[in-house]
Amino acid sequence: MRGRVHRAVVRGRAGFSLLELLITLGLVSIVLATAALGWPHVDAALQLDAGLHQIAADLHAAQTLAIASAARVRLVFPVGGDAYRRERMDDAGVYQADLSRHLPPGIQIADANSGGDLVFSARGQGENGTVTLADGTGARRGVRLNQRGRVTILPVGP
Repeated sequence: MRGRVHRAVVRGRAGFSLLELLITLGLVSIVLATAALGWPHVDAALQLDAGLHQIAADLHAAQTLAIASAARVRLVFPVGGDAYRRERMDDAGVYQADLSRHLPPGIQIADANSGGDLVFSARGQGENGTVTLADGTGARRGVRLNQRGRVTILPVGP
C-alpha cells in the first residue's frame, strides 16, 4: 500500500440555503428602497450643477465673441424663467438677440442682481453680477462675473 494515497472525501455545501438567500434579498431591497427615495434630490442637484456649468460656458463664449467682434455682448436672465438669451450690440448701438438657451429641466433663474443681464465690453471685461439658479427642492447656487471677466461658480452654501 505504499504507492497508494488515501484521500478523504470532504463533503461540503454546494450552494446557499433558502434563509441566506432571503436575508440577502431583504438587505438588497432595503438598500435599493433607500436609494430610490433619495434619487429626486440627487437628480435635482445634478440638474442644478449642469445649469451652472452651462451658464459658465455660455459666459466664456460671450466673452470670446465680444473680443472677436469688438462689440458689447450680454447674457439676459429673466428672473423666474427657465431660459436666457445672448445679445450682441450692433453698429447702431442696439442689442440684437443671437442665441436662446433653456436651462435643464426643473431649474429656474431665481435671482439676477445685475438687473438681469451680464455684459462684456469689446475688450472682454465684465460688469459685476451674479445669477442664482434654483431647483425643485429649493436648493440655490449661483454664477458670478467680475470686472475682469472672470466667471466663478459659487460653492454650495451652509
